[in-house]
Amino acid sequence: MRVPFTWLKSFVPELESPQVLEERLAGLGFETDRMERVFQIPGGVVFARVLEAHPIPGTSLKRLVLDAGKVVEVVSGAGNARAGLGVALALPGTEVNGLRIAERTIQGVVSHGMALSPKELGVGEYGGGLLEFPSEALPPGTPLAEAWPEEVVLDLEVTPNRPDALGILGLALDLHALGYSLVLPEERLETENVPIPFGLRVEDPKGAPHFTLAYAFGLRVGPSPIWLQRILFASGMRPISNVVDITNHVMLERAQPMHAFDLRFIGEGIQVRRARPGERLITLDGVERELHPEDLVIAGHLGERSFPLGLAGVMGGAESEVREDTQAIALEVAQFDPVSIRKTARRHGLRTEASYRFERGVDPMGQVPAARRALSLLQALAGARVAERILEEGTPKAPRPIPFRPQYANRLLGTQYPEEAQLSLLRRLGCQVEGEGPYRVTPPSRRLDLELEEDLVEEIARLQGYESIPLDLPAFFPAPDNRGVERPYQRERRLRDLLAGLGFQEVYTYSFMDPEEAALFRLPPPPWRLQNPLSPEKAALRTHLFPGLLKLLRENLALDRPERALLFEVGKVFGKEGAWVREETHLAGLLFGKGLGLPHGERLSGYPLLKGLLEAFLNRLGLDLRVEAHPYPFLHPGVSGRVWVAGEEKGFLGQVHPEILKALGLPPVFLFELLLPLPEEPFRFQDPSRYPLAFRDLAVVVPEATPYGEVEALLRQAAGPYLESLQLFDLYQGPPLREGEKSLAFHLRFRHPERTLKDEEVEEAMARLLAALRARGWDIRG
Repeated sequence: MRVPFTWLKSFVPELESPQVLEERLAGLGFETDRMERVFQIPGGVVFARVLEAHPIPGTSLKRLVLDAGKVVEVVSGAGNARAGLGVALALPGTEVNGLRIAERTIQGVVSHGMALSPKELGVGEYGGGLLEFPSEALPPGTPLAEAWPEEVVLDLEVTPNRPDALGILGLALDLHALGYSLVLPEERLETENVPIPFGLRVEDPKGAPHFTLAYAFGLRVGPSPIWLQRILFASGMRPISNVVDITNHVMLERAQPMHAFDLRFIGEGIQVRRARPGERLITLDGVERELHPEDLVIAGHLGERSFPLGLAGVMGGAESEVREDTQAIALEVAQFDPVSIRKTARRHGLRTEASYRFERGVDPMGQVPAARRALSLLQALAGARVAERILEEGTPKAPRPIPFRPQYANRLLGTQYPEEAQLSLLRRLGCQVEGEGPYRVTPPSRRLDLELEEDLVEEIARLQGYESIPLDLPAFFPAPDNRGVERPYQRERRLRDLLAGLGFQEVYTYSFMDPEEAALFRLPPPPWRLQNPLSPEKAALRTHLFPGLLKLLRENLALDRPERALLFEVGKVFGKEGAWVREETHLAGLLFGKGLGLPHGERLSGYPLLKGLLEAFLNRLGLDLRVEAHPYPFLHPGVSGRVWVAGEEKGFLGQVHPEILKALGLPPVFLFELLLPLPEEPFRFQDPSRYPLAFRDLAVVVPEATPYGEVEALLRQAAGPYLESLQLFDLYQGPPLREGEKSLAFHLRFRHPERTLKDEEVEEAMARLLAALRARGWDIRG
């Protein structure tokens, strides 16, 4: 970014010199690539007014009669040479760009000097026409160097996170925070209560979150004053006309691009929409471009007919540009989506001053102030009349307050900055400071980079001066802010260790899934898809862990035939909560193959084995497990349950649905999946009892459809306070039981914590149990 020193000094009058400015800006984080002196205008170049312009027959030349303090004639081949124009005239004897000007006879006309283009004068690169000034810019014959003195320009490197610094005002506000006084330009704007002769409709609020249109009329389009042209040339831009130059000037001042549309060519109003198939636009550079459906365009409309006027945030169209005879304009000042602008600019190979700023983001609340600043200049320099009302679509998003602790800033930086000094720096930066420790700091809307407390801490260091931070090695001390930060990781590590101890093997699968596989696993379509996936098989964020485990099992079975597999994974899954991504951590386990041998030659396999392992896992965490029948579309209709842990619903357990197994070519597989974190039970130590146990066995006959949990709950409730444990040891169906019945046999253990139980107390508990069972309509197996 090119920064003219005198322009910045008009905002910050106390700036000592360009060299000091370079040092100050470097301290603020803006490195100067180079510093150059420009506008060394020779003393023999004077201001002159064109009184007459006559074509020379048979040539493309013109004879100009000039008032340069005295009437002189020159010959010029410039196409824009005309009467009423102010020009830069190099008098005979003046050396310009290595060329000494002399009186010469051209086509029979004695030329007493040379009217100069910007390139010939050495102020710009444009050589296709004369440098134009208002006819009353200076008294004729005044040396141009008096109104156009030498300038020092600093070419700054502005980091992408500081789009506000792409305007002179943003740099001035940073210097003000260092302690320099700040002078803002006067804004004198007189408005009129007149109707707006056009409408505004934003059809893509995501692409244009905030869009404003102002109405200015009664314009006199002409050359800009010398001071404005000097600023634009120094900033690397070519002056066009006072109206266009004002929009560029305000863009360079406030980092807020804007565009003026000739009112004659916008129809009934402005539409902000995406381009339609087949639309074409001739942009200001004279190139006809085929628009892409993702391009955001500014369009005019007449009835139902809509036609593009410009590429939003990139470049306007040639048809609606401001001309010499333009008398009324619609002034667009907007905030656009940076990503959309960046893609459009790249798609069309256009890199403009406007797109450069929009790609990085503009002040979301700066549109109306920038519009009023431009309108005040249009009124002063182009005689514009201005409508009081400004059309506006969208609501600017104000910055949110950030908690701030001065003591935390000192601890992070290793400094001892006084609290009030830190708050004073933030206030000078434009922040609003509220509260009393922790403070609530609302950054200025122009500072898009200030979102976290650490960002404010960085501002303190930047403005206080990095050189003031001590070079001592920091002492080691516990950071209160970080206490307990590792607890979630420690909990997950303990879960992993417990599952590994139970024989599970940990695996890792991708966080992505194939959206087309959702139907295979009987799941809803994933809500979040990637714009640039690694492959079609990884095009969406996963919603469950178990599909990845099943696919991993299939791949390994294709390579080997293990007897048994016990796998688990802890990972992230992604759902939808309104318009936001909901991220959760899940734990999933999978069992396949042969069971485990038990005493007396018995084997445990399938669902009972996986449930037992899950129960053992939770018991070691001090948690209880309850499973209730519940149909899940991806589980077997007869082996599908909802898991409750310590009274909280946490997931599911069961056998994989036969259709999924058939599609994957897998034998029966059992799995569970739980939502983490699991409930935490505080550790309680209890001495083992010194008193003996009383054992009883009980076999309960219930209908076959009765869930185990229902029987267990009734037994625990009826047994009383001395029941220490209850364990199912047998499930029987067959004679002499009737069809549709089953027998559940339990080991019951009773114990008193402070004395030996009496037989009468145990029998009383058993009597309560039997009464409760019979009251329920269940029987006892003899």
